[in-house]
Amino acid sequence: MMGRGESGDGVNRRDNGGGAVPTAIRDDDHPRTPGTTDDAGSPGTTGEPDLGNPEVVAAIRAEIDRAGGRIPFERFMQMALYLPGAGYYVGERRRPGRGGDFLTAPELHPMFGFALARQVADCWERLGHPDTFTVREYGAGVGGLAYDILASLHVERPEVAAAVRYRLVEANPFRREQAMAAMREVGLAGQVEAIDPAEEAAAPPITGLALANEVADAFPVRRLVVRGDGPREAFVAWSDAARGFVEVEGAPADAGYAASLQAALAADGVTLAEGDRLEVSPAAADWFGAACRGVGRGYALVIDYGYPAPTLFSGHRLGGTLRAYSGHTVSDDPFRLVGEQDLTAHVDFTALEQAGRAAGAETVGLTTQGAFLASLGLGDWLLRLQADPATDPATYYQAQSAVFRLIDPGGMGRFGVLMMARDAPVSPPPMGFTESPPPF
Repeated sequence: MMGRGESGDGVNRRDNGGGAVPTAIRDDDHPRTPGTTDDAGSPGTTGEPDLGNPEVVAAIRAEIDRAGGRIPFERFMQMALYLPGAGYYVGERRRPGRGGDFLTAPELHPMFGFALARQVADCWERLGHPDTFTVREYGAGVGGLAYDILASLHVERPEVAAAVRYRLVEANPFRREQAMAAMREVGLAGQVEAIDPAEEAAAPPITGLALANEVADAFPVRRLVVRGDGPREAFVAWSDAARGFVEVEGAPADAGYAASLQAALAADGVTLAEGDRLEVSPAAADWFGAACRGVGRGYALVIDYGYPAPTLFSGHRLGGTLRAYSGHTVSDDPFRLVGEQDLTAHVDFTALEQAGRAAGAETVGLTTQGAFLASLGLGDWLLRLQADPATDPATYYQAQSAVFRLIDPGGMGRFGVLMMARDAPVSPPPMGFTESPPPF
């Protein structure tokens, strides 16, 4: 069925003040917040209320049986999100975006990508204007952020655009196909390719920028609980009585890791008490270390919600930061709508930074999204839009609202932005790190 603004070739188009933009690769109405559909959170057909995708549920139950009655929560989350062909992030149905379960900054407004384009250009200049500058974007989805960055560069910095080769690293084959279809439609397929993460891992190191916007939060986490006799780990079992998955505590599957984590947190000044819950992601740290190693000369940039360890593991966050997004709801129950809801946890930027350093990278800076975007001149586009006689009030107020949400220190503006460098200058500060953020 053809939706509003959809053409006969199946690609949506909308004018966002600067030309036709294929909305098949972006929906820019909301940030990463619960979506607005009524059907996104509908239960599966397992016969169990709100249980989720039958294929995912069956696979997890089989895994539990093979493991003797329980599996680590980390494994449960891995299967719920990434079970081949069925998990939340790898199924055919598109999730993020308008009408999905959550929205991210690129989908809020193209100005987010326009601002990032300035950081891309700044990195190119800092590396001495290389003939080929590769942007390797992880978790690229259908390419909305890539389009905004490239479109801005072609207009504002054509000499940079000519050097850029953009690689969309995306695990979902359906999203890769959609991204390249959209790029072909707008004439960008010659400088963009979409590849599987396994293929990217085998690729040679790049000269350029590794970029990840709201990716690290989607890696599986281990859930640890502080007890008087030492840390305990949360496992997942199946309960016939509860007619669903339940959490059970047990000795950590990796006792050495749990002990080293406690020691590292203590060294960072983190004090833990009975009952405190920690969600930690060795997988996210491993991924970022590999991403840094994949940069031969250049930078790695991560934008996500989270904090350095001393802030993350304190106060109310010691109750746990894991959240589930489905349709227009947010909950802390990971055991309903399994495979049909997103699961995320706040990012430990200290762990990412340590992984980057172990990979031979040097810290450039850690700031907030609000300060980062302000440093990149996000407000410039808003002023330009306001001064344009062709701008109607509705368009301007939509853009103004988007800018406020992107930099709001009580919301998305508090997201963390970490940049690390390999064989690249760390001073003077890059363009996005020139304004000081408020305290985390």
